[in-house]
Formats: sequence, structure tokens, C-alpha cells
Amino acid sequence: MSSSSSSTSLFTPLQFTGISQYSSDFQSILTRAVGIAQIPMMQLQNQQTTIQQEQTAMSTLGVAASAVGLALQALGKIGSGQGLTASSTDTSAVTATNTGATATASYSITDVTSVASPASESSATGYADGTTAQVSSTGTMQLVFGSNTYTLNLAAGQNNLAGVRDAINALGAGVTASVLTAGGTNGNYLAISANSPGETTLKLVDDPSGAATNILTSTNQGKNTNFKLNGIPISAPSATINSVIPGLTLTINSTTAQNETVTVALSNDRSQISTALQNLVAGYNALATQESAQFGKTAGALSGNNIIYQIRQAMSSIVQYQGSGSMSNLANLGIEMSQSGLMSFNQQTFNSLSDADVSSSLQLLGSSTTGIGGIQQSFSALTDPITGTIASQNSQWAATLQKLTDQISTKTTQIQAMEQTLNQRLQAADASVAKLASQQNILTASITSLNYTSYGYNSNISTTKST
Repeated sequence: MSSSSSSTSLFTPLQFTGISQYSSDFQSILTRAVGIAQIPMMQLQNQQTTIQQEQTAMSTLGVAASAVGLALQALGKIGSGQGLTASSTDTSAVTATNTGATATASYSITDVTSVASPASESSATGYADGTTAQVSSTGTMQLVFGSNTYTLNLAAGQNNLAGVRDAINALGAGVTASVLTAGGTNGNYLAISANSPGETTLKLVDDPSGAATNILTSTNQGKNTNFKLNGIPISAPSATINSVIPGLTLTINSTTAQNETVTVALSNDRSQISTALQNLVAGYNALATQESAQFGKTAGALSGNNIIYQIRQAMSSIVQYQGSGSMSNLANLGIEMSQSGLMSFNQQTFNSLSDADVSSSLQLLGSSTTGIGGIQQSFSALTDPITGTIASQNSQWAATLQKLTDQISTKTTQIQAMEQTLNQRLQAADASVAKLASQQNILTASITSLNYTSYGYNSNISTTKST
């Protein structure tokens, strides 16, 4: 059942279909009884609404707290990485990425003579047809790829380009075979390409136990990336080089010009710190706005929840943090606090810092467990989707909501049963009243008739005697 005539009712009472003059009164009784019975259930629903409002507010607050945690994590990463950024004097040839370097450095890259590419060969001769022309003289072939050899035993109907292609692709050998159609007589070719770049051996040998003839060309056996790093020859099967310089990834994009030297450098980048601080300010202010909305005259849905106080404490630890050295707090880096509790970033103050100040500030930023960056642990303890305090609170709310839902369902069943029973009783009472009224009418009619026949008048007819 849904709503009733009462604005706060959760049911539409059964429509009373009485026949007595009191049927409307019986309908009122039924409606009122159902309304009174619903009061405990409406209280349960109000509890549900309150919890749902708390969940919504907590979700918004959790997103804002997570953003602050990520901003702190970024600052810690900059601190542990010494704020280093990688640069290249010729990005068209070489790009560099800092992946964990902890000290400034400079490297010279010269003589980039090749960039890694995959091997790719095709059959030396063409075939008249891709599905009928015989490829192997014996039906046995061997695919040689790198240091691995794979035997192909071509069954009846497979000794053709399509059959060889399918047999090779079924090996999972790290190569892909296809049939190329160039047109004209003998215009069908088998092509085999390595799935990964690098120098290798790629052959398809016919009759390996006899003539052992390689039916593929030998024009593209793949290339390694070849260059010199500080004069040391380097050869790698990929254009991405991440195993030569600890914490630095090089990507070779093209060969270099004759006598060209590309300088790759790791240096302190104060812009990283500036950007990270601005992100912290934005995240902090968003969280502060959400958090302050839970206090005051118009307290929010989470007013009194202990998590609000934990968040406030974590926020305070950011502002009040004091480290050692000349750069001991965020104010030294240009972070300012207003009387309303919001942050701002003074870019001019930050820009006026010396290189020594910026270097010293890296200790203040710390890491994932120390300094300003270490405060992210407090936020992680709150916002971790599995073990965080907010997740635990949400789990408790979910359990309570389910319990309330079950109780409401039980109450609904009880009210419906009560309603049916009461309706049946009222219907019986209405029928009795109607029957009594009918009997009264019959009795009245009998008395009237008796008066008329016995005394000559009808008590229901008013007469006036003329004088």
C-alpha cells in the first residue's frame, strides 16, 4: 500500500464498502487505526533517512579528505625524490623521465645509429593461390625465432599459405603470420612479423631434415637501439631504456645527427613543489569547507560524529607541523592561513626562495612516512576504501539500514494483517447496523399500519381539521 488521506500516512487504507448510514464513520475508524499503527514504522523510516543523509555527507567529506591525502603524498614523493626532473636537449631524439633518481646528474648521449624495431620477413617467392598452391616440398617445416625452433607438420589441406599461416599463429611463438596479396601471377606471399622489437633470427625452413631451405627473405631481422652513453656503447632490444641509469628512463625516438650530443640532465625543479603546494591549498580548502559545515548553528548531518574530529585533527597537523632546519614549516614556503581557517599560497614568497632554501625544503616535505608527506598516513587511515575509518563507519550504517529495512517490512506485514482483520470486523458491524435499521423500518411501518386500521389515522400523515 502507498499513501493515504493523511499526509504522513504510509498506506492507503482499504476502502470501506459499507451499506449502513454509519459506513463513513467506519471508514474513519479504519483510516485512523491504520494511521496510529504506522507511527512506529514512520519512526523507523525517519531513522533510515537520517542515516542516508549521513552517508551522503560522509561520502562528500571522504572525497575531499582523499584529495588532501593525495596532495600530501605528492609532496612526500617530491621530497623523497629530491624534487628532481629529467630534461633533454633534443626531445625529438631522446626523452627522459625521472622514475626514482635521488641525485642531480648529467649524461651525454651520442651516436644513436638505430632505434629498436621488430623483425619482419616475407616469402622470397610468390604463389599463385593462397589456399591451394603447395608451400612445403615435404609437408614438414621449422619456424626459427630467436633461439627457439618450432616444427610444423602440415596435414592434408594445410600445405598452402593459409594453412602455414594458421599453423604458425597457433604456436604462440611471439610472431604473427599473414597472407599478402599483391595481385597478378604468383602474387600471394607469406609474411611473418615479430611481436616485439629487437635483433633476432627469423626463418621458415622447408624440409629441415633434407635440403633445409629458408623460404623467407633475410632483409629485416629486427633492430636493437644502439647508441653511446657517456661514450659507452649501449645496445638494447627496446626503444625504452630503463635498466642502464638507476631511477632514469630513456626513450630513444630517432637517430641523432652526425656529431650531435644530446644532454640528459636530472636537476631540481622548484615548479614541481609550487604546483604540489597549490594542489594542497585547493584540497585543504575544499575539505575545510566541508568540515566546517558540520558545526555551528546549522550543524550538518555529521555533527557529533567522531570522524569529523579526527579529520579536524589531521588538518591541524598539516598547519602546525614543525620540522628542523631553516625551512621548518609550510609558512616558509608561502602557505598562509586566514582567520576563517582557509589556506592560500603566496607565489611571490615562494619565488623569492633561494636555491639553498628550495633544497632545504625537501627535508620538510619528507617522504611517504616522514615530514609533511608523512601526514598522508593520517588521511589514509581515514579514507582507505578497505581499512579506513570512513569505510568502517559506512559498513556499520549499511548494517543498520538493512536492519531497519527488515523491521519496516515486518511492521508492514503486521499492519496489513491488522487492517484486514479490523476491516472484516467493521464490515460485520456495518452489516449488523444495516440489518437493525431495516428491522426498525419494518416495525415502524407495522405500527403505522396498525394505528390506521384500529384508530383511523396515520401517525406519519399530519391532518388539520376545519372549523
